[in-house]
Amino acid sequence: MKKLVARTYKFRIFPSRSVARKLEKTVGACRFLYNSELEYEEQLFFSEGRFVSRDELNLLVPDWKSLNSDLKEVHSQVLQNVSDRLVKSFEGFFRRIKSGEKAGFPRFKSKERYDSFTFPQSGFKLEKGRLRLSKIGMMGIKQHRKMEGKVKTLTIKKASTGKWFANFSVMKEIEVKQKKPDKCVGIDVGLESFYADSEGNKIDNPRWLRKSEGRLKLLQKQHSRKKKGSSNRRKSRLRIAKLHEKVVNQRNDFLHKQSRKLADSCSLIAVEKLSINKMVKNRYLAKSISDASWRRFLQLLSYEVEETGGRIVEVDARGTSQRCICGNRVEKSLAVRTHKCKECGRVLDRDVMSAILIKASALKELKNTAGTAGINACEDVPLGTSMKQEYTGNAQKT
Repeated sequence: MKKLVARTYKFRIFPSRSVARKLEKTVGACRFLYNSELEYEEQLFFSEGRFVSRDELNLLVPDWKSLNSDLKEVHSQVLQNVSDRLVKSFEGFFRRIKSGEKAGFPRFKSKERYDSFTFPQSGFKLEKGRLRLSKIGMMGIKQHRKMEGKVKTLTIKKASTGKWFANFSVMKEIEVKQKKPDKCVGIDVGLESFYADSEGNKIDNPRWLRKSEGRLKLLQKQHSRKKKGSSNRRKSRLRIAKLHEKVVNQRNDFLHKQSRKLADSCSLIAVEKLSINKMVKNRYLAKSISDASWRRFLQLLSYEVEETGGRIVEVDARGTSQRCICGNRVEKSLAVRTHKCKECGRVLDRDVMSAILIKASALKELKNTAGTAGINACEDVPLGTSMKQEYTGNAQKT
């Protein structure tokens, strides 16, 4: 079965000094246009109680070109995309108001908060391993992998370390192979171990930020002593940004590898529904939760599973750490890492037991909704085959 999916290819680009100045100038012009349009929207709302549409904003672009000549040197579709960004910001603002969330009115962008521009349809071309941008010029690009699919948009972005990247959004057709429901697994993410599965496997939490924290504190301490606006302070900020970039790259590499490993080996993956926004409000665990990056892991896992023909099921995992698979309630604090059930005699890691219960809940949910076709192949008993002997042995010992 073939399926059309959206994917993004990110490549580093190497502009010359003159081209880099043009890129900076383009970003600055787009930021000026965004802030000007936002100011116009605010004034119109307070005076007439309405907002203008995307098309109306585009009609006003020539007026702003007369105020800032740099806008004349920017591709027309790039400028139209600026209006599109602002309109989407307002759409998100009204959507959050309607749903009762914290709204967050669109705000003006400083130099640090506006660092990219987009060619929505045309104005860019790849020529013999180099990238040509309209009204900017030619630059080197490192295509470390082949692009597949039809290119829809190109976003040029400057990282905090000063590096430039080209992000190609493509639509490509993939062959989705329907996996036989031969292996189902439940996973329970955590902080002591990154995740534990229902087969008894545990993946260590790498804690990339924690490992770099000593070096980061030293650099930040040195940075605070530098005079504001000086070249030494700019160099110090760059060292901190590079360290943060290294941590992000290490984390993303780890998450990609773990999600791909699960997607390749399992046909059905049961995960817990997490309210991460609420969890990070715990000031004692917020840094560790952010460092583990569970949300990013589940996002990667969902699209990896989509490509491999598997399935991911989210279940409500409340109370799984306080129950046993036999149905008995086993209360324990966070400090207690071993599950011991007096009813059935099972003794095992608490995270593994939570993963087993997550898998059992997912199988039960699937049988109650979509029917039993193919689900029985994943075993009615939620214990993994490799774990049954261990549990039986532990039960006999106790």
